[in-house]
Amino acid sequence: MQLGMCSWSYHRDFESGKMDIFEWMTICARDLKVHGIEITDTHMQSTDEDYVKTVKRVAVDMNLTIAALTVSNDFGKELEEDRTKELEKIERAIETAAELGAPILRIFAGWPEGFKEKSARERADQWNEMLRCMSIAGLLADRYGVVLAVENHNHGGFLQTGDDVMRLLADADSEWLRLNLDTGNYVDGFESIEKTLVYAVHIHAKMMDINEQGLDFTTDYPQLIKLLHESNYRGFVSIEYEGEEESLTAVPRGLEYLRRLVREAQETGDAHKAP
Repeated sequence: MQLGMCSWSYHRDFESGKMDIFEWMTICARDLKVHGIEITDTHMQSTDEDYVKTVKRVAVDMNLTIAALTVSNDFGKELEEDRTKELEKIERAIETAAELGAPILRIFAGWPEGFKEKSARERADQWNEMLRCMSIAGLLADRYGVVLAVENHNHGGFLQTGDDVMRLLADADSEWLRLNLDTGNYVDGFESIEKTLVYAVHIHAKMMDINEQGLDFTTDYPQLIKLLHESNYRGFVSIEYEGEEESLTAVPRGLEYLRRLVREAQETGDAHKAP
């Protein structure tokens, strides 16, 4: 596994205008020394060809792998015309990911509108409409050679548990649809993490409250890193910080904590292999 960084960890700095994508990449390369980055599409100032090419070139110059691009879509919208707009958003993001050389686009299944007030039949229809949109998105992904990594998400979303994720992947049956496993978003926590790790092509290490020692208790990170190591997970684990403390001070502590856990897991594994 390799550690990476989500630009969303610094979303307040982007939103306030204190930081742009190039300053953030400099921090990732020079200060944090991560190997990979995940870019939220709205943190790029433009999707014009020249701008996207510049982002790609600067990342290469800094020896940063653009592991994934992120887009926020919602296939749970009530109106068909709104879901069509979401598909158009996905297509534009797939094109941008391909231009960046990012092999993965993180997407959402969405949040079904009015779900609590719906009948069982209406809820099934909402799932089927989301599935239809996912299938179309998969065809677009195939066209451009970009893997869609759908994120598990609670807060009333379609994918709240590992069973929900496995149902979607089975129903969609697409080679271009996989999982962005967010460690803090399952309603049943580690049970679903273990159940769906095999489908993950990218992982979000969700952090909310990083203490002075770098520990965050959103997830049992010692157990998670041990599981990833034993499972030979070889993708990126990107930190997604969403706490109240300033990112510039909190994120480095959380990153060093995960680095220490990865190092310890590797050393333990090597010791077990020794004759």
